[in-house]
Amino acid sequence: MSIAKTIGQCLGACRAIPYRCCHALSCAVLGQEKAFIAASERIARLAGYVGIYTRQSFYRATLEHVGADVYFGFMSLFSKRGARLGDRVYIGRMCTIGLADIGDDVMLADGVQVLSGRHQHGAEASGGGDASDTLRDNEQTFTKITIGKGAWIGAGAVVMADVGEGAIVGAGAVVVRPVEAGTKVGGVPAKPLG
Repeated sequence: MSIAKTIGQCLGACRAIPYRCCHALSCAVLGQEKAFIAASERIARLAGYVGIYTRQSFYRATLEHVGADVYFGFMSLFSKRGARLGDRVYIGRMCTIGLADIGDDVMLADGVQVLSGRHQHGAEASGGGDASDTLRDNEQTFTKITIGKGAWIGAGAVVMADVGEGAIVGAGAVVVRPVEAGTKVGGVPAKPLG
């Protein structure tokens, strides 16, 4: 490990202390999920390498698992504490990640959204005219999305289903069905490419 990286990690760990303390206090008031989302939004705004290392330190303490040498891009945030990240994961700028298990050496380009499944808001509203019968009122269902080792997700893609090892998801694609290992997909909805 280089001296610059070691210094960055030390600075990031120090910078993460107030965020971790604020998060711990917020958990008592807001509950763990809301406190985590608020902290994730605050820490996403830190720029530069100190911001990257601060996010590394903070997420190691708050996410289910964070591997070695994970890059957390500016303005990228997490909405679920149950997310797991393998070693050498690259998360570009302005990504949003829900309940996900992201394998080693995965790269997410800028603006990628990894949702917590396809049916987060339950069944569709019946349309019976009852104001209380809306999608917002349905029970939420979250599914952990798995992105396999070495997969690459292009800029602006939306991932709502599993992506296999070594798969490539084209920029702007919307993944609604599982992508097999080694497959290249693109489009809306995402389909295999030649």
